[in-house]
Amino acid sequence: MGIARRKFLQAGLASLIGWQLPTRDRVAFAAEQYARQAIASKHKLALLIGINQYSDVNSTSKLALRGCLNDVELQKELLIYRFGFAPQDIVTLTDSAATRANIASAITEHLIAQTLPDDLVIVHFSGYGSRLGEYNTLVPVDSGLSPNLESLQDITELEWQNWMQTIATDRLVNIIDAGFYYPNSSNLSTVSNFRWRSRIGLKSWQPTLVDGAMPSTKGVTLRAAAGEMPCIDAQWTGFSSGAFTYALVQQLWQIMPATTIYVVMNDVVTTIDRRAIHTDSIPIEQQIANMWKVDQAIEVKVSKSKSIASDTFDVFPIPAFSADGVITATTSDRRGADVSLAGLPITVLNNYGVGSILSTANPLDPKVLLQLKAGNGFNGRVEVISDRSANSKIEANTESKIGQGLITGIQLQEAVRAIARNTKLAIAIDTGLSKIERVDATSALSTLPNMYGVSANEQSVDCLFGTQSASYGLFTIGRTPILGSFGSVGESVGVALKRLQPFLDSLLAAKLLRITENQASAHLDVRTTLRAAIRVDARPVNIASKSSARASSVPPSSLDNTIRTKPINIGDRLECQIENFSEKPLYTRIFCLDPRSKILTPNFTAIPYASDGIIPPQSTLTIPYPKTMNWAVSAPKGTVDVFVVISQSPLTEVSQSLETSQRQASSLNGLISISNPLQVIQSLLNDLDRAYKSADFMSTSGDVWMLDVNQWTTFSFNYQVA
Repeated sequence: MGIARRKFLQAGLASLIGWQLPTRDRVAFAAEQYARQAIASKHKLALLIGINQYSDVNSTSKLALRGCLNDVELQKELLIYRFGFAPQDIVTLTDSAATRANIASAITEHLIAQTLPDDLVIVHFSGYGSRLGEYNTLVPVDSGLSPNLESLQDITELEWQNWMQTIATDRLVNIIDAGFYYPNSSNLSTVSNFRWRSRIGLKSWQPTLVDGAMPSTKGVTLRAAAGEMPCIDAQWTGFSSGAFTYALVQQLWQIMPATTIYVVMNDVVTTIDRRAIHTDSIPIEQQIANMWKVDQAIEVKVSKSKSIASDTFDVFPIPAFSADGVITATTSDRRGADVSLAGLPITVLNNYGVGSILSTANPLDPKVLLQLKAGNGFNGRVEVISDRSANSKIEANTESKIGQGLITGIQLQEAVRAIARNTKLAIAIDTGLSKIERVDATSALSTLPNMYGVSANEQSVDCLFGTQSASYGLFTIGRTPILGSFGSVGESVGVALKRLQPFLDSLLAAKLLRITENQASAHLDVRTTLRAAIRVDARPVNIASKSSARASSVPPSSLDNTIRTKPINIGDRLECQIENFSEKPLYTRIFCLDPRSKILTPNFTAIPYASDGIIPPQSTLTIPYPKTMNWAVSAPKGTVDVFVVISQSPLTEVSQSLETSQRQASSLNGLISISNPLQVIQSLLNDLDRAYKSADFMSTSGDVWMLDVNQWTTFSFNYQVA
């Protein structure tokens, strides 16, 4: 069972594009092509299909999905507000309307009949896939799996691709958020927050008509899953969606012309299971060939330094600025609006606090500041802010710049992130426990500060409390056991949860730390590169290099968006290089999260840590320094997350909070385990909050931390320890 569950996440999360996942490149590359073509096309057509409510005489409840209609909404908003599609040129088929006949008719009448060469066509299918005989199939709403095989209405991949071939343009993006592999064990159709988008197959099946071999691919075909990879229907906070669809849509909101698109979806991966990482030694080129298909006419250049380069599409402009959201409707006085925030990474969106501030995104227009007053999933309600302080570091004179008011379609960028001080850890109580055990667990969790328990599969959660080999412990939400968390056989539920409180505090600290990741919205003029060396005398190789996406003075570099897909070995040495391109000093702290869910930090007594991690203006700081200091990779094996926090203001409170751990450290040279992780990360948030409030921008409630994107950047990296 453990192997099957791990396989579920290892395979399924390949669609979520973490930096170490080679398949991330296929989505990033397809996203770039999608965006470039979308902006350039004069005529744009789309067909969006989403099915939640399947009907089946035997098992209606088991067939219901949750996120497919939201996939359609996410894509529709993206096409209209980001890429200029006319609403009348987008046809949607959802639930009962998405029959086989209606899908075929929409492809014929809306796409084939209207499309001319060089038009852009987007086709999206979210729903169940299946495997019948030797055929992968898409499942329309009127196709069940009854004993009468003649009633099956599945659409084979062969049929689907033949339909795509008849559309008279090569500028076609075909997105399939459905899976074909179904697990042998039916109880794996749901795992924690997720369920499989695959329906049970049938080996003894042949299609009525066989139209020959699979045709060559036209345009770009992008699938969430292939082979025995599962496709995930995910429950987030306040909404469900295809994990793959949200990852793709979020990238497309963030896309900009300056770089090849390598937006890190590490937040999504680590939210689900930060150890479920794809470590196959298959070259990136082969991964791309296996996982998605591109028309032979499209030239794809593969580069060792950047993994994917796409010079062919440089003639197609993409949006001049990235966006975190968009206004979708306005109030009658045009001072309030409904917004979609699908440009935010899922970890941030799941915890985006009321009070957050957004600004209009177009750099050519005066800035208007809007504050989030309510949020539900990826939707929210904002109001124009007035009466701002004149000496605010964020542009304040909003009142005089709103003109005739807000209008639908204005794109937005994050200005200030609000994080609730009472953010709690959501702990799923395994449904495999007895009723008495679940009641006892709920009661015990209610006594722990900042924790609460829920039944698995009901809502978005952070970890799972359950049993392994008759002992209680914690799992990631992908069912991977958290090392060291399991106690002795015979331990009571209450005693186990009391014993586990340090683990839970560490997991909550890690959750808060992840919420601060903001590479896509940061403005600091800084770049960070994480490097590794396999021998003492070896030249370091880049693991990854990142810069603030909205910085104004970071020069382009061949290091940007480099990746290392091979695991790091125990004993290898690490270093972090931080380049400050601004005219002000910057301050940094580094935190590592290991496979035991422990939070660690470098403990170097020489510069920079003797100087509170100061990076002078126009300077580069390498950590550790001097080179004789040792940041060595150590056991256990698994995935390690590295967070590099950089601030314009000194991080004094977090330094004080770390003194206890530093005094207790057995070595002054290396990583130390933080004994009070929750206090340390809360102190970090206090430092970042204090920097914002020192700007005297506005009085804020003490219930939230307010983090100014002009004041801080948190870069996240991860690597696999072999």
